[in-house]
Amino acid sequence: MKGQFYSLIAILVAVPIFMFTINYLSYTDSLGDMVSDRVISDQISQLVSSIELDTEKAIQIAGRRALLAATNEVLNSGKPLKNAVANLTTLMLTGTINNTEAFLMIDNTIPDWSERISSKSTSFDLELQYGNISVENNDGFSIRVGVDINISVTDKLERVKIEKFNERKYVDITVNGLEDPMFLLNTQGFIRRIIRTPEPSHVAMNVVTGGSYSGGSCAGEVTFNKSEVDNTKILVAENITGVVYARHLGIILADNDNLTSQVACSVTGNSSAVALVQAAIASGATEIYIDDSTQTAWSIPLETNIAERYYYRGAGPNFLQRLEGGNDTSPDGMFTFIYTPELEEQAFPVFDYSRVAYRYFAGEGDCYQVNNMPEWFGIDSADSDALNLTELLTATPCVVS
Repeated sequence: MKGQFYSLIAILVAVPIFMFTINYLSYTDSLGDMVSDRVISDQISQLVSSIELDTEKAIQIAGRRALLAATNEVLNSGKPLKNAVANLTTLMLTGTINNTEAFLMIDNTIPDWSERISSKSTSFDLELQYGNISVENNDGFSIRVGVDINISVTDKLERVKIEKFNERKYVDITVNGLEDPMFLLNTQGFIRRIIRTPEPSHVAMNVVTGGSYSGGSCAGEVTFNKSEVDNTKILVAENITGVVYARHLGIILADNDNLTSQVACSVTGNSSAVALVQAAIASGATEIYIDDSTQTAWSIPLETNIAERYYYRGAGPNFLQRLEGGNDTSPDGMFTFIYTPELEEQAFPVFDYSRVAYRYFAGEGDCYQVNNMPEWFGIDSADSDALNLTELLTATPCVVS
């Protein structure tokens, strides 16, 4: 009996241990599958993110090359594009423009990139599709390309699958560094202009408005050092104590003193003069112009960078319109100025139109001189407001050769 009793106890103890062991082994198998699925899911998720980044890079490269190829077509043919959006879309899809292969697009179309991405060596099954390509002006200095992409990634055992359908990707592609089709078309390719933007603002800035004793006109760099001897610079100071007038071209003074007989130009009587000039310099001003007619010290960035042929954001044809030879304005466009010495070098006649390039080529706008600007430069009131030059606009016609 004792033997049977102990056997029964052993069975009662063994059965739970056995059941626990069976359940534990089943649980660990299940847990292993869960961990494996989680690892695979993370790997697929990383792959999908990588594909999305690669796709954006592909759109960037294909779009930029399409812009270059379209500009080359305008240069080589001497004719504007009939439909810039359609041409750019075709270039990105087929690598052709006007049924001719574009060298720049070889192996760089969106299908080329899609194939390369899809053929990546991975341990997963990958499907990548694209469609619904759009091209539009963004902000005057970039083109926005939109593409729908479908991504499907599955592991070989089809246990984990991640899909994204109609994922819209937008990529902004700069036109900085490209040739301006407007100059190519309007000068038969003799004058070629690269689109570049300046660092400082192009808008004129009223720096210091003086009192009734202010007068004279001059321009130059500034100094805050009364002891500096440089009669090409304008002194900025609180008072005239210790000032030797012959050392300076002009003076901007906080005190309200009459210096018109002492220096070529002066702005006086503004107690914040020193701080205002310091702020202007901190914001990028390199030269100050003292204007007699407004009794004001100005910063006119346009005067120093106009010869650099920079482009500015504002009303004017955007890049797509320029590819089509248009002079219509876009609120999110760009503008630049003609440089008449450049026209004269190429034996082009110079007319008395506004020096804003798209208006000049359209034969529009009057040409009136602006204080402290070259004599050949001129705009009218329609242009001056946007440049903050209205107070400096004169009634004198610009010089025409």
